[in-house]
Amino acid sequence: MKVGLVLGGGGARGLAHIGAMRALEEREHRPVAIAACSIGGIIGALIAAGHGWRHVMDLASSFPGDYFGIGGKGGLLSTKGMEKALRNELPARFEDLEIPMKVTAVDVQAGKLVILEKGPLLPALRASSALPGILSPTRLGDRYLVDGGLLNNLPVDLVREMTDAPVVAVDVSVPPDVPLPLDEEDTWWRTLAHRIQEGQPFLTLEIFLKGFLIPQAALTEARLRQHPPDLLIRPDLSRKIRMQDFHRCEEAVEAGYRAAGTALEGWKPADA
Repeated sequence: MKVGLVLGGGGARGLAHIGAMRALEEREHRPVAIAACSIGGIIGALIAAGHGWRHVMDLASSFPGDYFGIGGKGGLLSTKGMEKALRNELPARFEDLEIPMKVTAVDVQAGKLVILEKGPLLPALRASSALPGILSPTRLGDRYLVDGGLLNNLPVDLVREMTDAPVVAVDVSVPPDVPLPLDEEDTWWRTLAHRIQEGQPFLTLEIFLKGFLIPQAALTEARLRQHPPDLLIRPDLSRKIRMQDFHRCEEAVEAGYRAAGTALEGWKPADA
């Protein structure tokens, strides 16, 4: 069956998209249009370039690998390394993809949603993934672009414009009610040392990220009410898989596979 595919952002949680793609492939559901955001854009581009889930899984073992470097203007980190890592896996331009695709980004100066669907592919994927304040904005033409998740993290509306096929959307966003360790009673220095030892992000960064995730969740729910997909898949990634937990790749992929398999079992779109 032909489907329109929507892959949302969520950092490392987006590795669940690979498992969802496995379930779709096994049931011979073939994407004919893809709309995506952030890591969903990266995995979506690999799918659109003709790669199957097994190859994407092999590539995922290196996520984020050398993707991150010292940040430039407006970011702690840079993702220019992402282009180098994906250069041999993807065509240079959107127009050369086997499956048409659109990704979302935000013009940080104008405060407006930007849809990228033509021209250079890798810079567009970098722009769609540029979490504000953490990753440097990407300059495309006269615009500085950041993560599309600010305004449209699960772009069902875009794929509806691209195809009449039934739409399958995979939402891997972080729940906005994940608690923060604000009640820990310890000195600032001991807490800092513990979190460095355990490889956990600083509380300030966690609060910053949650300030991004709370409005993102509200916007996503509002957009889903206006543009519902034919099938919405939300993998059970638990509250413990964080946006930066790329080392939990197999766990995330398996969660995506289980959720998609359950959702697709016996699924028949209304117009099928």
